[in-house]
Amino acid sequence: MTTAKITAPASAIAAPAAKPDDWAPSGSAGQTFLVGETLYLRALEPSDAKRAAAWRPQPFPVPAEKAEEQLKELIANQQRDRTVRLLALRRADDLPVGMVQYQAWDGRTADVSLHVDPGFGPDRVVGWKAELLALTVPWLQHERDMMAVWADLDGSEAPVIAAAARLGMRPSFRLREALWRDGGRHDFVTYEALHPGWLERLGDPGPGIDHAQVPDDPARTPAAPPRPVFGEFDGDPPRNAVMVGPRVYLRPIEVEDGRAVADLSRRETETFFDNGRGVRGAFGFAEWTKKLAADDPPGWVRFAVVLREDDTYIGSLGISDIDYVHRTAETESFMDRPDYRGGGYGTEGKQLLLAYAFERLGLHTVRSYVWGPNTRSQAALRKQGYRDAGRLHWTGIKDAQYTHDCVFDLLATEWRSRQGR
Repeated sequence: MTTAKITAPASAIAAPAAKPDDWAPSGSAGQTFLVGETLYLRALEPSDAKRAAAWRPQPFPVPAEKAEEQLKELIANQQRDRTVRLLALRRADDLPVGMVQYQAWDGRTADVSLHVDPGFGPDRVVGWKAELLALTVPWLQHERDMMAVWADLDGSEAPVIAAAARLGMRPSFRLREALWRDGGRHDFVTYEALHPGWLERLGDPGPGIDHAQVPDDPARTPAAPPRPVFGEFDGDPPRNAVMVGPRVYLRPIEVEDGRAVADLSRRETETFFDNGRGVRGAFGFAEWTKKLAADDPPGWVRFAVVLREDDTYIGSLGISDIDYVHRTAETESFMDRPDYRGGGYGTEGKQLLLAYAFERLGLHTVRSYVWGPNTRSQAALRKQGYRDAGRLHWTGIKDAQYTHDCVFDLLATEWRSRQGR
């Protein structure tokens, strides 16, 4: 639909057909919501490809033609990905300056991230982020009726942190040194807004962390010198091994592993999982694994955990959401064979994975999320050296009660120190 000025009732005028590429923004005139003092938000359109720096958080350059392809794909997949991207424009001249993105996987909570083109300079970047936060959070909470709204922020951007506090948001968790910006490391902080109606009904669970834990720590740990890779051993490595420990080794997941996963999932006796036991299929597991391996460089690396003595598959683990700029990622693991849980095999496999993350990929920090009722996995992470970083409230339901996710992080320097390096 075109946006030419209408002087007669809209119902009396047939709008001319137009291709999406011909769509032209009309500014904030007449817009009744998501309009701030200097900025306003609207949906992305293919014509916005000409200003890719405003809606592409990635630091890598891309030609306008490729940007248009990417933008059309983002717009087309919003419903499937349950990710909404709103372009931020300056009211004075309709210049695109940034983007608000939020994910609402379950339809009742939203995770918000803010981006402003760094070319506008640090003062305008943080000022506009603060304004975008103030526009978005109340709208999501009170109009979209989100139980919980989380905003992912840079801990060093004080004006944005202050804006979150003015909105009544409280710090949920802090990941130390998880952002790389302007030649230095900063903390990644998530703030949480819980709907007042649900607070009245469910009670106040309290903040995930104390406000005092939020500011950036200026005393950063120095980088450790290179050391030999964890898990060195004598003799030849097992077939296709990537990392080798005393009892287990890590190798790429193979088709045969899918058959073991499918069979073991139907024999599972534990019920402590997030939403109970699930049945896996061999073909689906194999196809998912192949799809992950198709990306280069990969955003999610997964390994089979295999016994050295007889090459038996006992579980899998991985590094997901790899960010090669900030050098961060999320770790995940699961021991499929119950008889190998609690015997230290999972911990040994995790140490091999951490060695791969920190000494092969060069990551600076990793994080992990654990379902609140799953105290076993929380204890395992603490044993492996992870630190409690906070929690996200009302993330799911267990036994007819809303529960939470616990968040953990681990710095490479901490891991090396535990290895005696």
